[in-house]
Amino acid sequence: MSNEAADSERVNNLVALTIAVFAAFVAITAIKGSNVEQQMAHAEAERNNSWAWYQAVRVREDMATYQLANLQREARYRPDAQLQAEITAQIAEVGHVRERKDEVQARATSAEAEHARLSVFDDQYDISTALISIAMAILAVCLLTRSRWLFWFSLAPGLLGMAFGTTAMLQIPIHVGQLIAWLG
Repeated sequence: MSNEAADSERVNNLVALTIAVFAAFVAITAIKGSNVEQQMAHAEAERNNSWAWYQAVRVREDMATYQLANLQREARYRPDAQLQAEITAQIAEVGHVRERKDEVQARATSAEAEHARLSVFDDQYDISTALISIAMAILAVCLLTRSRWLFWFSLAPGLLGMAFGTTAMLQIPIHVGQLIAWLG
């Protein structure tokens, strides 16, 4: 076998090995990215449910507040012990409803924050997959053209993609909103 043929075979083997490593990495990040998407869907459902419940509690708060105002108005014209007991009970009900409203609001904002936190990692997984796909396409062309420089060039998007995927798996946020907005 000539030196040129042996060199060409080494490059082909290196390209094939690199494609295999990139493909395995994409498979792992695809699973992890899917898990993040499921968590995002859960957080979004929790957010939507909590805000809907918040609106219902707000209506209940308004109704309890109107009821209290009516009782207090009536007490001005007809003061008696039973009416005062109803006013006291209604004040407690308004306080209870307000506490519940604050609790539901906190749950809704927490779900929003969780969705936003997960969205960053979802974007990182998407960018990782895109960059590694570009690298593998360049590697395919590299095999056809038997170009060594193209192999080295393909490593830039591939390794950058692996960096994005690794940081997402390690839960290290990289905010890529501008890039995603441009691509979107």
